[in-house]
Amino acid sequence: AVDYIEHINTASISDLGGPDLFITSSELLEKARLAGLTVENDSFTERELEDAFPQQALNAASCGGRLMAYPFYFETCCLLYNKNYVDAAPVTIDDILAYADSYEGGDETADVENIFKWNVADIFSNFFFIANYVNLGGPTGDDPSQVQLSADEITACLQYYQSLNAFFAIDAEEVTTENVLQEFIDGKTVYTIAKTDAIAAIDKALAAEEETEESAEEAAEAENAEAEGAQEEETVSGDGDRFYGIAQVPDLTADLATKGLSVTNSVVVNAYSAQRELAKSFARYLTFEKAEDLYGLTDKMPVRLGVEYENPEMGVLLEQYENSVEVPKLTDLSNYWMEMEIAFANIWQGSDAAAEADAVAQEMLQQLETQE
Repeated sequence: AVDYIEHINTASISDLGGPDLFITSSELLEKARLAGLTVENDSFTERELEDAFPQQALNAASCGGRLMAYPFYFETCCLLYNKNYVDAAPVTIDDILAYADSYEGGDETADVENIFKWNVADIFSNFFFIANYVNLGGPTGDDPSQVQLSADEITACLQYYQSLNAFFAIDAEEVTTENVLQEFIDGKTVYTIAKTDAIAAIDKALAAEEETEESAEEAAEAENAEAEGAQEEETVSGDGDRFYGIAQVPDLTADLATKGLSVTNSVVVNAYSAQRELAKSFARYLTFEKAEDLYGLTDKMPVRLGVEYENPEMGVLLEQYENSVEVPKLTDLSNYWMEMEIAFANIWQGSDAAAEADAVAQEMLQQLETQE
């Protein structure tokens, strides 16, 4: 991952040659274009693009005013909730706080240890708090004149974020994405913020549990199958209902809105390829014609519209993606995530929210001005 584009460029201009195609995230696409490694995506008609891909994906695959890649799959964050404990997702985090205030434990909730828990040390899981009020380079993320990193609403959102420590007391030094997800699977958490790939992880855990239960049932049936004329029974896995629900990240309050953060990975045709037209055909094949097979093979969610899933609630993830903020392509903002992750950590521990946000904003704007 380190110097990914540089390695591709070095190989491409060498005697051995580089790849005909490569997959890259949206944040590295501008870097690849400036290195001369991209070829415009002209393999689709405008109508095909409009019908097959959300605008969010087309924006992510565009830079310099042109579509320079083939949008393939995405990652974003969402809200997961345990249907055994609550009937529906909340509209706001204020609703979660109200639920926590009125919560009364019982036999059905004996396993519950956390009303709301997420990885507060992960910027991907935190950024939705302020995403609605930042502008990271305009719709396509490559316009330095459209950068907005400070606003009263951003400060208010960060102060709200800080206030949640008093309610949920999540230890940023101990929490991990894996532990948070496992506690949710174990029924210890009612609400959590999770990345897209958490869905496949949960379903695999459920499938493994079901397989273990079926094996135990089959063993018991074998012991009782000696009676003549015993009725043959079919092993049924249930009605397919899952214990969890998927929803878009909730707003903070009635006045403070949220958006998820997203990363789009696209297929890029290498400008140095000796088989450019064939590479274009293969890029279209991967991202358009065979996109419906992607999730089953890789657990990656394609950006292609119209893909059906065994779990119909997964459509919410695409809706969340369409209502998200994409990581920017501006190289001058490449360290923004690291700086904001530090800022979120400091704010969670009690630092002044306005001061932390302003310090990051000033550093980023100074970087942009230096390049101008």
